[in-house]
This record gives sequence, structure tokens and C-alpha cells, in this order.
Amino acid sequence: MGRLVKTLRSQRLTRFGVLLAILALTGCAATTPTPTPVPSATPDEPTPTATLTPTLEPTPMVTVLELWLPEELDPYGEQNGSQVLRSQLAEFSDAYPSLQVDVVVKKAHGRGGLVDFMRTARDAAPAVLPDLVVLDASDLDTVAGSELVEPIDDFMASSAGDDRFPIASVMGNVGGQTTGAVLGVDLQHLAYRPASFESAPVTWTEVISAPAPFLFPAGGIDGRVNDATLIQYLGAGGRLTDAEGNPSLDEDTMIDVFDFYSRCITNTVIAPTQVLTATHVDQVWERFKEGEGGMTTVRASRYWVEADDAMAPAPIPTKDGQTISIGRGWALAMVTDAPARQEPAMLLIDWLTAPNRNARWTQATGYLPPTRSALRLWDVPEEERTVLLGLLEAAVPPPRPLVMEAIGPPMQQALESLLSGRSTPEEAADSAMERLQR
Repeated sequence: MGRLVKTLRSQRLTRFGVLLAILALTGCAATTPTPTPVPSATPDEPTPTATLTPTLEPTPMVTVLELWLPEELDPYGEQNGSQVLRSQLAEFSDAYPSLQVDVVVKKAHGRGGLVDFMRTARDAAPAVLPDLVVLDASDLDTVAGSELVEPIDDFMASSAGDDRFPIASVMGNVGGQTTGAVLGVDLQHLAYRPASFESAPVTWTEVISAPAPFLFPAGGIDGRVNDATLIQYLGAGGRLTDAEGNPSLDEDTMIDVFDFYSRCITNTVIAPTQVLTATHVDQVWERFKEGEGGMTTVRASRYWVEADDAMAPAPIPTKDGQTISIGRGWALAMVTDAPARQEPAMLLIDWLTAPNRNARWTQATGYLPPTRSALRLWDVPEEERTVLLGLLEAAVPPPRPLVMEAIGPPMQQALESLLSGRSTPEEAADSAMERLQR
């Protein structure tokens, strides 16, 4: 401002000097000069000065990205994972000053949940839909079929898929297109007390002869068999569908699984009442933390934030020690179909899924990383990283809802009949086949 004022004043003085020179020359040429009276300045009237308007820097336009999150991932909570996510969202806005993130937290499932609200908003008030949403990965089929989310393959580097674990690729894919970037994988594995075992029990033989009880949920969820028994069935080579994709069960494999449970009961490794009263894997984990049992099934999202030094992880024991689990988790999906908003939305997806940030967030929450790069950044002993690598490489997606509706109840009823002593392994498997065919 000072330099501008000073320059304008200099220009005024120069013009005044030129005017005097012109008047002098004009006076020399005139024969009868007529003096022009010069008005005297009035002391009370200051000489007018130029009024300057300061030049304002243009304010950059700020794009606000709306992100819907499930309550389980609420960044305003007090858990470590909440604080990490809150910090990463703030760092994103610092890195991109023209972008801000507005977070809305909703229920993950059911009426008034994320999917329900998205459907309602699309029909009644599409303007309130978010730019991005984090969903249970099992809901991607539903929202993609309703055209509520956009494929993101065109925004991703062609090599991005090479780093993802198979389970993350499958979970984020609908109809051959990537519709969700998986943030974290949850699956069940074994937690055991190393003090009671010479090595991790990974086969049925090692469990049957174990010196301490085996805890797992056998009570079923909504009348359907738990993941713990499904994993045993799949690990023994069982299939849930036939060649045409219809729900199907392998009777011989079920007999093998039920015979394993029966032999564990005989050796007092499984207490029927104890496992039948547990309907959710979190229930047996709580008992295990209180000192019950020598090994238990547990969700990764609980174990990796709650386990103590007296515990160790391993795959769930299977017939021949084959590692397998059922993967679930959270996926970040793009909702906006506006090209001008899709690019900044993808910046946020890339930001949150970058290996360094994803490693920090997954280790804070207990969810497992969707990429090998992020797993390499976890701060865990190398033997534990090896266990996690094996689990993530071998994990499979959960059965489709229609398949689970068909095979879940027959398997659960057969399991309860076996554990309660009403049926032999062969009778239990036969009854499951009969119910499936009805």
C-alpha cells in the first residue's frame, strides 16, 4: 500500500511541472498577456489525495466432501482407532486446503442404517446423499444393484490390485467391477495359551489330545450355524454349493466334522453345555480372557487390541492343518456420480487406503490390512505377521445370503443334536441332508 501511494504522488508532481512549462511557453508567445488570478488556498481545506482501494486476494473455493460412517468406526469416539481416523481426516484437509470432510455417523445395519437411509434419500431427497460411504462389505452387492454407488476401477492405478489380498479383492468386487476399497478385514482365528502347548494346535489330532478345553460358539445365530463350524467344514474340503451354484452340503464331510467334535467331547476337550450356550464368538472370547479354556476362536478385531502376553494367535485347527477362515469387513465406496466431485472423492479414498495410514488405522482397530504393503508395516513379531499373512491369503468370503438361509439351519440343528448327545455323527449328518432337501 505504501509503495502504491508514493508512486501516485510522484506522478501528480510531474504532471504539475509539465503544466507550468506549457503555461510559460504560452506566456512568451502572447502579445497582450492577461494575468490569470490564482485562487489562494484555504487553510481549512486540505489538498485532496487519491483514494486507494486495496487489492484483495481471491478466496479459494472449498469443496466439502460428505462421508457417511458406521457407528463402529465413529471418529469422534475415544478408542485408539477413532483417534487415528480423526487425525487422518484432519491431515487430509491440511494436505488439501481446498477440500474439507464432513462426517456423518449412522447405524451400520437395519432400519435407519446406512443402506436403508441411502435408499430412502435417493427416492425422496437425492441431494442429501453423501459423496462417500463406508459400508459392511457384504452390503456392496445390494447398493451396487440399486445403483447407489459408482465403480472406481477407472480411478485406480492398474497395478493397485496386485497388492491386495485375495479376500480384499473379492469383498470389494461386484459384477466384475471394483465398487469398494476395503479398509479392514475381520475374520476368526484361534487364540491359545502357549504355556499349555508345545506348539500351536493347528490340526484336529492336536486338539483332540489337547491338555486344555477348546471354546467356540455352537449356539448358532438366528438359528444358523456359526462361522466356527463352517470353517471346520470348509477346511475339511466341504462345499456349500453344487456345480450350478445351488445350496448343497457334503454328507461325508459333515460326518468328519461331527466325529471330530464327538471325540473332543469324549476326551473332555469340548464341554457341550459350555459351547452350546455361546451364540456369538465374542462370548467365548470374554470367557477365555477371564481364564477359561486353553484355546478359543476369536475375532481379529478383538484379539489384536485386547490380547495379553499370555496368549498367541494361530489359524483355527482343521482336519489336516489347512489354513482357512471367513473374511468380512468394511469397504469405502463412492456415491457421487458428479465428475467434478469424483476426483476429490478418490483423493480421500487413496489417502485412507495408503499403506502407511491403513497400517496405523488397522492396527489401532484390530481389523486386518487389505494389502500386503500395509501388513508389512504392522508392529508385531515376525512369527505373528506370518500367521496373519497365511490367514489373509487363505480367507474366503462368507456364503451368499440365499445359500446361508438354506444350509445354515439344517447344519445348526444337526450340530445341536450331536452336542446334546441325541445323535451320532452319522445320524446328525443324515438329518442335515434330509432337512436341506425338503
